[in-house]
Amino acid sequence: MLRENPQPRRKSLIGPTYKVTIIMLVIGQIQVSVAMEIKPLKDFLAERYYLSLVQFFISFLSIQLYGFFYHLIVKKPMWVRVLAGLWTYEVNTMSIMKPAKRAPYLSLILSVFLTFLMMIISVIYGNKAIKHQRGLFTTRNKVILWSERIFVLTCFGIIVCAEMKRVAIEFPTLLLYTMISNVFVVIFAASLRRPHFYHYDSNGDYILIGQLYYLNFFALYMGYVWTTASFLELMGWDADVEGIFKYLFYREETE
Repeated sequence: MLRENPQPRRKSLIGPTYKVTIIMLVIGQIQVSVAMEIKPLKDFLAERYYLSLVQFFISFLSIQLYGFFYHLIVKKPMWVRVLAGLWTYEVNTMSIMKPAKRAPYLSLILSVFLTFLMMIISVIYGNKAIKHQRGLFTTRNKVILWSERIFVLTCFGIIVCAEMKRVAIEFPTLLLYTMISNVFVVIFAASLRRPHFYHYDSNGDYILIGQLYYLNFFALYMGYVWTTASFLELMGWDADVEGIFKYLFYREETE
């Protein structure tokens, strides 16, 4: 008997997934930096705390609906897919941004570095774990479920911490959320490499996974931003650009 022809090897979707995640993450980080410099926006949101809760609620619904109806959305015309993806992306980005307060530039710079460092670590861990068939793996359904849960949890935590008047409570709370996000992005990276994780019969499945991965990395980024900002405030350090220059140069002159 002739052997059946083996199925052609499918192209890995991990690379395209990371491409989607990184593009969204960079755009989100730019939006954070810009939004924090718009004083009318900060004043408007600071005076209307309830808007943050409304944003949170809309974000929660958007994630659930987008994930649930994604198999229908991908079959729609291009403009429908772009509109649905853009709406979900912007709603989720704005809900966790907390632009009513401005983080020090040092926090923003450190957070960008730490976020991409964590991405590199997760890639290395994922490759090692799949090679040895041992590691923090989980199923696709659990990844999607916990991705949404952790983002919502972090988003709500940041909103609550924004109104805290005691930085001694705010810092450990934000640190806890950041640690949870750190662990989950590693689990996500390892799970991506499991066989049959992607639905190859679903057009653009890697876009959905990339968007979910972005949510967790953006939550991690914002966790870094506000954790470092609250730590600097707790220590009483002046982390503005002007303060750093004074510390580095003016102090030497006075000494």
